[in-house]
Amino acid sequence: MITFVVQIQVRPENAAAFESIMDYVVSHTRNHESGVAYYAFAKSVQDPNSYLVVEVYRDAAAHAAHMQTAWVQTSLPKASRLIEGKPDIRQYVSPGIEPILLARNRP
Repeated sequence: MITFVVQIQVRPENAAAFESIMDYVVSHTRNHESGVAYYAFAKSVQDPNSYLVVEVYRDAAAHAAHMQTAWVQTSLPKASRLIEGKPDIRQYVSPGIEPILLARNRP
């Protein structure tokens, strides 16, 4: 399994719009992507401007397919306008699984 844990800061005035986008992506991902084992987001209790997104993919192909879906392609640009700074993306892999080389990690 390949797991991404993403911490995102959302400007207070954008919280409702961000949550709406995430609800849309979560719903479509769960209903249409069998290669995604888990996909959810949550809002911090201590910091109401902080969100956590947890994505678990069965393999790199499932992640690649997810990134090409219409709901991700249309939602990422919209969501990126609602956040502060850059998301903190952490990747974890099950033993024996190669990590996904993200654009930010490429030479």
